[in-house]
Amino acid sequence: MKISDEKLARLTSKGNEKAFEEILRRYGGLIKAIVYYHLSNISMWQDDCINDVLLKIWQNIDRFNPQKSTLKNWIGAVAKYRAIDYKRKYCRELITGELNENIADERCALLQNEIKEEVDSLLENLSAEDREIFIQRYIMDRTVDDIARSQERTTGYIYNRLSRGRKKLRRLFAKERL
Repeated sequence: MKISDEKLARLTSKGNEKAFEEILRRYGGLIKAIVYYHLSNISMWQDDCINDVLLKIWQNIDRFNPQKSTLKNWIGAVAKYRAIDYKRKYCRELITGELNENIADERCALLQNEIKEEVDSLLENLSAEDREIFIQRYIMDRTVDDIARSQERTTGYIYNRLSRGRKKLRRLFAKERL
C-alpha cells in the first residue's frame, strides 16, 4: 500500500523515522541532483549540503502545506535554497580564508555571477517595479518600512506586491517542475 505524501509529511512531523526514510527513498535522488547541480563547482561541500537539506526537511516538515505545493516541489525548493546558501557561505569563506586573494576573488566572482544569473532568470518573470521590490527586500535585505519610504508607498502596498510576486513565482516554479 502506497502512503500519500501528505500522510508521510504528517507522520514525519510527529517524529516517525520510517516515514522520513520513505520520503528519502522517494525524493533522495531529487535532493542529490539539485544540490550537485547548484554546487557543481564546490564538490567538497555537496555532501555537507545534502546533510543540511535533510536536517532542514526533518526540522521543518511541519511547514509543508499540501494546499500550496506538492511535497516534491517543497523538498526541491528546500534543496535549492540551501545550495544557494552554501554558495554564499563558500564565497564569504574564500574572501576571508587562507586562499590566495586573486584566486579567492575569481572564484567568488564566478559564484556571485552564477547566483545573479539564477536570481535574474527567476525575477525576469516579474514586472520591473516588483523586481525592484524583490531585489531590495530579498537581496539587499532592506525592511519593508525602508522600501515603502524610498518608493513613497505604504507598507501594505509593498507587502501586497511581495505576496503577489511570490505567488506568481510559485506558480511558475510549479509549472517548470512538471
